[in-house]
Amino acid sequence: MQLIEKKSIYKYLPLHLALLIPIPGRFVYGFTIVLEHIILTLIGTLINSLINKLNLKELKTVIIMLTMISVTIFFRQILVVTYTEIALTLGYLIFLPPISLFLIQIIYSDLEEPLPVRLKTNLIQTAVFSLNSLLFFLFRDIAGFGTFTFYSGNHMFFEKVLFDSDNVGIFSFFATLPGVLVLAAMVLFFSLFIHEKMKIQKRVELQNDLH
Repeated sequence: MQLIEKKSIYKYLPLHLALLIPIPGRFVYGFTIVLEHIILTLIGTLINSLINKLNLKELKTVIIMLTMISVTIFFRQILVVTYTEIALTLGYLIFLPPISLFLIQIIYSDLEEPLPVRLKTNLIQTAVFSLNSLLFFLFRDIAGFGTFTFYSGNHMFFEKVLFDSDNVGIFSFFATLPGVLVLAAMVLFFSLFIHEKMKIQKRVELQNDLH
């Protein structure tokens, strides 16, 4: 059980390194990647279940990867048509989610469970990651640039200036690559710290119940 819990924590590490760090520190870019990740989780889980029902396990990996890449290409084409600047800025980063270790583990996990249960579990795990990621990008956008960015009309995204970027001060460090590395490390350390505290609390409660 402890091994499974540790795996569920450590599988966030590759995704943080592969997804959060290279992406520009604006909320609109982070939201776009998070939206793509949710879509891929939903479609990947459904495709995996369909493959098992059709007894095509020998072709599972090929079918799933082709499906994920195809969905990603379609998602990118929608971005090109609707928000060209976002698509151009993200570039190849759009293709990171379908090959991320976190997403692959989610799609392939708990195959013995019924589809509704797997969908619920996978979407909950994705929702937790998505919330952490959105807070991560929101902090970088506000603290690093003094702005908030999101989708707007006319194939553009708007930038709401919250305060003068000259007054951002030391927080502008988090808009740089070294800054995002430090921030990602802080988030992961804090997550592991909370996880260990919760495990200790559960052990204490279990011992109290036994006595």
